[in-house]
Amino acid sequence: MDKTTDMPTVIDDAVTFEAVYDRYFDPVFRFVTYRTGNREVAKDLTADIFLKVYRKFSAYDPKKGSFEVWLYTIAGNQVKDYYRRKNRFQWLPITAANDVAEDEPAAEEQVENKEEIAFLRRAVKKLKPRDQLLVSYKFGAELSNQTIAELMDTNANHVGVMIHRLLNQLRKEMEAYYE
Repeated sequence: MDKTTDMPTVIDDAVTFEAVYDRYFDPVFRFVTYRTGNREVAKDLTADIFLKVYRKFSAYDPKKGSFEVWLYTIAGNQVKDYYRRKNRFQWLPITAANDVAEDEPAAEEQVENKEEIAFLRRAVKKLKPRDQLLVSYKFGAELSNQTIAELMDTNANHVGVMIHRLLNQLRKEMEAYYE
């Protein structure tokens, strides 16, 4: 399914839901992983998210916004509910949720990579919550600036500027690590 294609207004059979699930599972899972920092929790929450999507699909109104905005609003609310229940809050850096490369690096390189990720994690944790959310949307869910703008109630150009500034800020933090 194409990213720009809006979803139908009604799920009338399992094949349609299967297409929704196949198209959006990975980006939603990455988003939730960025927000929770725990792959097992992310799996559970992502399953809950898609169960809600399935049950509430008839409530989706394309006149109110794109399907992605509707889906990530559900995902964001599910993560918030999780933290309310657990009474804790945690963020992960840009690269932490990426899958491990197929070719395993040498032990020394793995240690260096873990140290870099830990440093980047601390840098991201220093960001304001809104900026951390922006990082999760952009690099976890890989959403477009327009979709992020709708989710964050701003415009796409402002999202681009915020991302640019955040990346420069994180780049400066990482330069300190490499010195």
